[in-house]
Amino acid sequence: MAATFIFSFTSFAASAHASTATSKVAATPRSAAVSKGAMAAASLTSKKAVIVVGPTGYDTAKYIGYGKAIAKVFTDAGVDTRLILPPHATWATVVANANGADFFAYIGHGNGYPNGGTSAFQEDTKDGLGLNPTDGDTNTYNVKYYGANKIINAIHFAPNAIVLLNHVCYASGNASPDQALPNQDTAFKRVDNFASGFLAAGARAVFGLGWQPGEDLAAALVSKHLTVDGFFRWTDGGGSDPQYAPWHGWVGWKPNVFLDSVRTPGAVVHLDESPTEGFLRAVTGDLDFSLDEWRDSGDSDDTTAPVISDLSAGPVSNTTPADGGDLPVFTPNGDGLSDTLSLQHTLSEPAYLDVSVAKGDGTVVRSYTNWSQEGATTDVWDGRNDAANFVSDGDYTLTVTPKDRAGNVGEPASTSVMVLTAMRAPALSPALFNPSDDDALAQTQTQSVTLDKPAVLSWLVTTKAGAPVRTVMTAEPHDPGLVSFTWDGKDDVGAYVPDGVYTMLLTAITDKGTYSHAVDTRIAPFKVSPAGRAVTAGQKVKLTFITAEPQTGWPKVSIKQPGMAKYSVYLVKYSPSKFTATWTVKPGALGTIKVTITGTDTGGGVDTRTLNWTLR
Repeated sequence: MAATFIFSFTSFAASAHASTATSKVAATPRSAAVSKGAMAAASLTSKKAVIVVGPTGYDTAKYIGYGKAIAKVFTDAGVDTRLILPPHATWATVVANANGADFFAYIGHGNGYPNGGTSAFQEDTKDGLGLNPTDGDTNTYNVKYYGANKIINAIHFAPNAIVLLNHVCYASGNASPDQALPNQDTAFKRVDNFASGFLAAGARAVFGLGWQPGEDLAAALVSKHLTVDGFFRWTDGGGSDPQYAPWHGWVGWKPNVFLDSVRTPGAVVHLDESPTEGFLRAVTGDLDFSLDEWRDSGDSDDTTAPVISDLSAGPVSNTTPADGGDLPVFTPNGDGLSDTLSLQHTLSEPAYLDVSVAKGDGTVVRSYTNWSQEGATTDVWDGRNDAANFVSDGDYTLTVTPKDRAGNVGEPASTSVMVLTAMRAPALSPALFNPSDDDALAQTQTQSVTLDKPAVLSWLVTTKAGAPVRTVMTAEPHDPGLVSFTWDGKDDVGAYVPDGVYTMLLTAITDKGTYSHAVDTRIAPFKVSPAGRAVTAGQKVKLTFITAEPQTGWPKVSIKQPGMAKYSVYLVKYSPSKFTATWTVKPGALGTIKVTITGTDTGGGVDTRTLNWTLR
């Protein structure tokens, strides 16, 4: 099946956007019902609507049609409309556009909870979006789920945003078509869970419409004088048979099923059940919020432009410029280390931020818009261009222009960064080892790095404070590929280093610049968390530790509190190398508590580590 990607822009107040494609959406009877006069009166050019269609197998083409119909209503009304379709409906593209959206719609597969199975509740993949795993993936059966946690951490809608979950299993209460219809309690939990992430991201209300066309809501937003709940209880003449009403609007079989949200305090869930089809309509949030208020573009008397100040980039954890350069360095290559860049700034008022990323020669490679609150806030660039590909190495300038809801545009601010990606994230195996006990167990550690480009490498092992311990190589040229070193836990003079945390520090020199990656490693018989803490009498505490070497039997944990006899605590074994100990601190004299872990490894050696905690 041929898939298309439409990502279109209309006028966005005083900001200019370059369109990558123009949306050509066919007219439909429903969208045609909205009068152009009503649209013009709404003054919607300051609004942004983002419609996302996920890959849904054989339903993909049909769902794309639903998305285009919604987009046409907003485009005709002058709204900045962004339609994201398979095979380009990736997480990076969604995040870049959804931030600052006044309306956000998702049409696609739903992955919710409770789901009728035995899987545990989690929201890394549930109660969110099902998207293309990679840009350009034309297999519409490949779906990667980004749950509520991901949405909360990455997306911030504009104030008073409306979210539509259209044809999304679980979002309106029902599950997938092959599952039995739920009871009201299960449906409520599904709706409440699915809406919670979007509400936490700033939405005022979240609609779950299983069958009803999403363009109904779009048309109401640009023209009707209703509250959120007024629209929910409105029908455009679907007939009196509640079996078919979900196609058109209000069912009303069990009216006034209002339930207080458990996940979002203060929000209300309204369910509209069909006697034959189950829960196909739901809305959660502020049900008294009016569509007129949504259309309000801001204070018409506001003539003061927003001011952005203190714009800066970075620094990036574990990655530093190593040639004395003053530009922060980050390494967007998908290896999980310093893949994103944080932008800090201060705003005089809430505003849209139009961000433009330009290469050193001035070529703009990325444009996106976020909504930001007043005061000190942050934004993130993921190092990708408008085609969702990682940018090439070099220096980049990020220019941020603020614009408030009244359309006032402030002066832009700029900051520069350096992208360098010659080496991928360094690796350690094992991360914990214990070389100095003279047995054959956990004696060495393999340190390695993969080069994607030719580079000159310097490689050190240092203390946490940065003092050199072992020099592996100095300014050695290497071709692309794997470079590795086996560390025996000794320093440059051949002596074992003390137990503790050390840093593997690699510096790569290329014609684009020089930078360092730092990764911590530990030498000890046990890695313990927490290593030190202050506790009080009667407090329940938990200790988790990992063994560097295989053990004969279970290790032991003993506690020595000031003024009393040593006592032991019970362990729980999670794996051959992971244990936990939980106990309640006994009352007694204040001072230092000694927590001692002792074990015997399979080589016959005795492994011991003592921690000092404070009883206060």
